[in-house]
Amino acid sequence: MQIQYSLNGHHEIVQPGRVFLKEGTLMKLSRKVMQPRMFFLFNDALLYTTLVQSGMFKLNNMLSLAGMKVRKPTQEAYQNELNIESVERSFILSASSATERDDWLEAISMAIEEYAKKKTTFNPTKSQEETDPEEEGDNTLGTKAPIWIPDGRATMCMICTSEFTLTYRRHHCRACGKIVCQACSTNKYSLEYLKYHLARVCDLCFQELQKQDSPSTAKSSSPANHKSPSSALSSVLHSIPSGRKHKKIPAALKVCASTEDSSMSGYLQRSKGSKKPWKQMWFVIKNKVLYTYAASEDIAALESQPLLGFTVKVVQDESTELKAIHLLHKNTLFYIFRADDANTTERWIEAFQEGTVL
Repeated sequence: MQIQYSLNGHHEIVQPGRVFLKEGTLMKLSRKVMQPRMFFLFNDALLYTTLVQSGMFKLNNMLSLAGMKVRKPTQEAYQNELNIESVERSFILSASSATERDDWLEAISMAIEEYAKKKTTFNPTKSQEETDPEEEGDNTLGTKAPIWIPDGRATMCMICTSEFTLTYRRHHCRACGKIVCQACSTNKYSLEYLKYHLARVCDLCFQELQKQDSPSTAKSSSPANHKSPSSALSSVLHSIPSGRKHKKIPAALKVCASTEDSSMSGYLQRSKGSKKPWKQMWFVIKNKVLYTYAASEDIAALESQPLLGFTVKVVQDESTELKAIHLLHKNTLFYIFRADDANTTERWIEAFQEGTVL
């Protein structure tokens, strides 16, 4: 009852059988910035709100636990983050620490599990194999809101690798959440989670959504179900030169920054010498090769450097009181790297050392 009274407007939060489990403030990642949100977890729903005045909150959304998924991000660099996926909304949350993140992960996971068990118990005619697709979490494209990749985590189109600029802007695919350019997202499709309203989708999702439609549905569907430009218009859009920076990417650099089978990945500061400026970049060590990226979701590297033949020297950085990693080739300094904390530094040292030996 106290939570209901603290919400602006008329909201029926109190429901028979609804049990309060946990509350707390987490940062919710929008396209560009982190924003604080107050979360309330119940045994059947997750609420998130915005503080409007002392003790009062504006209800932003109430998400059912049916079909919800919660998981850690695949990239270790975002160790405080949590991915929430539900039919209505999907987003990234950030806690103040990995411990707080793990507490929320456990609480939400257990609530989802108990909710699914309760639904099965109240419907004994259903076997475990016949559980409702909504409860299992339907992974069919277009049935769930995707997590939008934040703008700052991609500097290029995630399909064609064209660079984004002030004039050549980012667009989000409403089906998969990837960041794409205008030329790679000229189509619209009616998506189930948007109640079949038309929404911008990338070229890859447009093709997949068409495949999902059965032949009979595709023949009988009205033009309103999906919308694509004429082939002539599409070719014009792909050939528009204004602001588009598209360059040929060598095969050796076509390695995604978010690759899951890397030895180590994350942001590091890099310098070419003790008196040279530092620049933050995203680095990946994979198969004893160091890849350099402008951002963590770019699908092509800026540079690749095989590490075999290099040596690693660890030096105390007086300015930060952390260790700096010197990468040397034939005793000549090649690059200096430094991380944000001691634990991450040690893991990078180990990854570099493993990468430089057979």
